[in-house]
Amino acid sequence: MLFSIHTVGAALLTLGSVVAIDCSVKELVPFDFQAIKGIHSVSTIKDTPPSHTNITWSFGICQSINDEVANCPKNSDVCGITSITFEKDPNPQVYEIIGFNSNLQKSYESTLTGDNIGVTIKYTGANWGNNLVNAELNFVCPGKDDSKDDLDRFVLDKWDNENLKATMRTKAACVTSEGDKTPPSKTPDKSNGRQPDNGESWGWFTWIFIFLVLFLSIYIVGGAWFQYNKGNAIDFSTALREVLDNFIDLLKGLPSFSREIIEKFTGNHNRGEYSAV
Repeated sequence: MLFSIHTVGAALLTLGSVVAIDCSVKELVPFDFQAIKGIHSVSTIKDTPPSHTNITWSFGICQSINDEVANCPKNSDVCGITSITFEKDPNPQVYEIIGFNSNLQKSYESTLTGDNIGVTIKYTGANWGNNLVNAELNFVCPGKDDSKDDLDRFVLDKWDNENLKATMRTKAACVTSEGDKTPPSKTPDKSNGRQPDNGESWGWFTWIFIFLVLFLSIYIVGGAWFQYNKGNAIDFSTALREVLDNFIDLLKGLPSFSREIIEKFTGNHNRGEYSAV
C-alpha cells in the first residue's frame, strides 16, 4: 500500500512539471522566446468538392496546448486538426487529430552566427495510430527585407502525413542580450487572453499530499517499531500488520464518531425510545 501511494505522488509531480517548448533550456537562452509565448496557429484550406478540407496546426510556445484549442490532446506541444465542411452542412466534422505530446523527446539545433541565425526544434516518433510522425519547427531571425506583417507567424512548409515542417520568422529568434529579454512576469499571452497556470495549481496540493504520505508512513512504521520493541509482536511484519489493522479500524470508525460530535453540537442527539421521567 505504501509503495502505491508513493507512486501516485511521483506521478503528480511529473504532471506538475510537464511543459511545452521549454523556454528555459540552454539552447534557447540566447534568444527571447518569452516574447512569443502562447498558442500560434496556421491553417490551410483545400477545395475538395463536395466539401472543403481545413487543416489547422497549433503550436504551444512556453505553454502546452490544453483546453485552448478544441479537440487537441492535452499536454501537446504541436497539434493538427483536419476538419471537413460539406456544402449542405456548414458544421465542420473532425476528420483527423495529430498530437505531439510535451513529454516527447525534443532536439534543439541553434545557429548564433551567420545569415541563418535561429533555432530548429525537432520531434521524432510521435504516435499517430499505427504510424510514427515527425515535426520540425524552424524559428528564424528576420532580415532587413522581411515585412513586419510576416513576423511572428507560422508558415506551413510541408505535411505529407509523415513529416511536418513549419517556419516562423521572428525577432525572438535573434540573439538577444539579457537586459533586452522579455521578463516572464510580463510575458504576453496569446491564448485568447487567458493566463495559463503552467502547473502552479498543482503546487500546494502536491506538497500537502507528500506531507500526508510521509506522516502516515512515519505513523505506521514507527508504531510497528514501538510494538516490536515492547515485545508485543513476534516479528516486525506482525507488528506492522497489527498497526495497519488498527489504523483501518480507526478510519472505519471516523464517520460514526463525526456524526456523534455533530449531533452533540446541533442538539439532535437521539436518546432512543427512552424519555426523561
